[in-house]
Amino acid sequence: MSASAYAADEALTEQQIEGVQETIRGMDCTVEDTNIEMENGGYEADDVICKDDKKFDVYLDKDFKVTKKVKE
Repeated sequence: MSASAYAADEALTEQQIEGVQETIRGMDCTVEDTNIEMENGGYEADDVICKDDKKFDVYLDKDFKVTKKVKE
């Protein structure tokens, strides 16, 4: 298995999870900590539920800025 494959399974730190959570809360949305993972040098938050009860996958860069929001 390559090093990049191992990196995808790397555990997130508390600071990384809180950074993603802060951004998601700023969107009036919520996500379970277990649905946050590293992806392509940034983060993916799966099954984000927003105020209107719509569900999204949200992608963030390494600085916790949203790069893409995909409706499920």
